[in-house]
Amino acid sequence: PVLTTQSLTMLFASRGVGKTHVALGIAYAVASGGTFLKWRSPTPKQVLYLDGEMPAGTMQSRLAEIVEQSESEPPSPDFLRLITPDLQDGPMPDISTIEGQSFLEPHLEGVELVMVDNLSTLVRSGKENESEGWLPVQGWALDLRRRGISVVFVHHAAKSGVQRGTSKREDVLDTIVRLEHPHDYK
Repeated sequence: PVLTTQSLTMLFASRGVGKTHVALGIAYAVASGGTFLKWRSPTPKQVLYLDGEMPAGTMQSRLAEIVEQSESEPPSPDFLRLITPDLQDGPMPDISTIEGQSFLEPHLEGVELVMVDNLSTLVRSGKENESEGWLPVQGWALDLRRRGISVVFVHHAAKSGVQRGTSKREDVLDTIVRLEHPHDYK
């Protein structure tokens, strides 16, 4: 299985490959106890989706397409909660700060999966290429894991094709998924 209980995962790709589409598909499958691609979530779990960049209307239309194509629905609307910039009174939280992590705490009640889409917009403190900048996020993720919450970090690929920034991000991850266009993609 790609996602397991208490797992820390990174999903990364170049721009335009479909990171958010895949992340939303996974989130909906987990929330509904449904399927995405060849993966099945055995039971519905509550999901918190942190979207740092997409317009709310785009997220809504993408989710509507997923719902329309799915065979299952979440048991209740709170099984898939979305925090997105357009629906906030202030800026999105910076999860590399105590303030950003504290902002999210009330939203974590009952949640078993947090989707962080994406690191570039939700981790704004520290230097991307220096490992020390990642340590506060790593500590937060390990705390969530200890509490039984899985985390999927959605991230951008560097021009070389690897995940952008420090490789220290990979040290505590259980799974790293790289999305690519098929070889015959046009």
